[in-house]
Order: sequence, then structure tokens, then C-alpha cells
Amino acid sequence: NPKFRVIYQPVYSPWVNHVERLWQALHETITGNHQCRSMWQLLKKGRHFMNTVSPFPGGNHGLVKM
Repeated sequence: NPKFRVIYQPVYSPWVNHVERLWQALHETITGNHQCRSMWQLLKKGRHFMNTVSPFPGGNHGLVKM
């Protein structure tokens, strides 16, 4: 179909795919540190992260108190 163009990218390409950067930041900040004792704490921190994180690269997500 001429409307679509296939763009080949590496299987895991966080430098190209912005959502991969978001998931990586979420994992580094919340899910990777294993400090939540319950699922509710994890969800609350995840919600706070999504409300706080900057949509721009270099948004200093790691400096936000979780």
C-alpha cells in the first residue's frame, strides 16, 4: 500500500522509540527498586510518576521524590 512506509528499526531501540524511554525511566524509578510492600503502593507511585514525568528528553525524572 503506498500510504504506508516500512521503517526498519533494531528490536530494542530506546534511543529511537520514545515510549521505550518512558518505560525505562518508570522501571528505574519505581518498579526496579522493589520498595513497595503492596500493589496499591506500586500503583500510587506509578500514577505519581506519570503525572510528574516530563514528556521531554532529559526531564530529570530521577530527581523527583517518589
